[in-house]
Amino acid sequence: MLRVMFADDEPYMLEGLRTMIDWNSLGFVVCGEASDGEDALAMIASVQPHLVLTDVRMPVIDGLELIEQASCLHPEMKFIILSGYADFEYAKTAMRHGVANYLMKPLMEAELVAAVEAVAVTIRERIAASQFESAALDCLRLETISKLLQGENRQKWIEQSSALLNLHEHSSFRCVLLEPNLHAQNQSDLKQLIADKMKLKQVRMLPFGVGKERHGFLLVTGPEERELPTSMMTEIMTDVRHDWGTAISFSISTEHKGPHALKEAFREGLIAEMCKFPSGTEGIYIYQGEWSAETLPAFGMTESILEAVGRGCPETVRDHVHQLFIAFSRQSVSESWVSAYVDNIKLEILKSITQLGGDPNWASNWLVPTVPMDIGLLERKVTQEILQAAEWMGQKKGVGQDEVVTAAGDYIKSHYREKLQLQVVAEHFRLNAAYFGQRFKKQVGLTFNEYLHVVRIDEAKKLLRREELKISDVADRVGYSDSEQFVTKFKALTGLLPSAYKKG
Repeated sequence: MLRVMFADDEPYMLEGLRTMIDWNSLGFVVCGEASDGEDALAMIASVQPHLVLTDVRMPVIDGLELIEQASCLHPEMKFIILSGYADFEYAKTAMRHGVANYLMKPLMEAELVAAVEAVAVTIRERIAASQFESAALDCLRLETISKLLQGENRQKWIEQSSALLNLHEHSSFRCVLLEPNLHAQNQSDLKQLIADKMKLKQVRMLPFGVGKERHGFLLVTGPEERELPTSMMTEIMTDVRHDWGTAISFSISTEHKGPHALKEAFREGLIAEMCKFPSGTEGIYIYQGEWSAETLPAFGMTESILEAVGRGCPETVRDHVHQLFIAFSRQSVSESWVSAYVDNIKLEILKSITQLGGDPNWASNWLVPTVPMDIGLLERKVTQEILQAAEWMGQKKGVGQDEVVTAAGDYIKSHYREKLQLQVVAEHFRLNAAYFGQRFKKQVGLTFNEYLHVVRIDEAKKLLRREELKISDVADRVGYSDSEQFVTKFKALTGLLPSAYKKG
């Protein structure tokens, strides 16, 4: 909606302007009223109207002076003058200031509507043109960053980075990659949240996209401004993740200077993102150093460790963990980096344990911060912890699942009259709902809802054979609040309507 405000020292005129025409139907909302020019000028600065209707003769500041001062501050604002004086000099002065129309009092409704409609067209055309220009510039900015990230360091892109992005040779920046790939609206909301956080730190945010799947932003300071230390990055991104409320990851490069360094910063962001691969755990990943071909097999070892734990094979787990630490020892990576990497593996194991209904007491001790130790001591500690999980899985294997699913079936048979849902039953057995649903179908051969309908219809058949009840009463007794749904399910499972089944 466009915003309109009124300025007139006569109260009845303000009321008349407010009620004479239907402003909403013309696409306007009334955002303010002022009884003198000075108040009107202050209100204009506050509410930023698109259109101002003002009287010529008002106390303190008259209408023409109001228009002159407001036009200097807000050149795109439109004005319609209302006057009880057919003064040609007033009209000439008004037109000189770009006034859209000059209406004589008393106002005629049709004349006012026509004037407002004409102004509305002009305003909307200007807004559309401004939005088109802004969108074109945004596309050009995105293209410039994308080219530089991919190593296109031709002078054209360097010059555009300075003109469009205010990114100069001495500008400090970090490249931040965003996971997962969000929908356009969510991306916009998240970037606005980050931009708001950055303003507090006097840091600019420049969003970018490389291809359809890779999105992120540059965090930039000017040549005379503060640097972007890792501690500040961690603080800001942790704050953003907390406020955003859903799982999200940031992979962050080290600090660089100048547009020529964008390619290197982008490469570092990609390498930092690799730390997320073993488990997919969301978090903040900051570039720590180079990866080489020798360390890449560690990712395959991670999968092997998780598979061995799932099978409950302690000896295989011990061997794979040892091979993983051999890969670590070949690289000059920090103990804190190795700990973070291993913590991701532990998180995946704990997820599997939770899905199986387990809540071992020792799990709470896994992810506490570790004191500094050499790689050998760390390996022994990690091996012991993961072996605990493998032994627990071995005890659980082949014992718990059939019993749990059987117990769940008994639970459904005892509570079929209630509003049962998969989530409710899964929580009762302390299982992840999605995992429970998969296991249930594998064991029973039916989905949870299919099985629930079978139980209910079997009970309905018993009631129809044994008791003289209305169909609606039978439906209610077996858990259907909707009789039509009951009839539909009954016929689908028996081939008969409940009434026909009862007669038979």
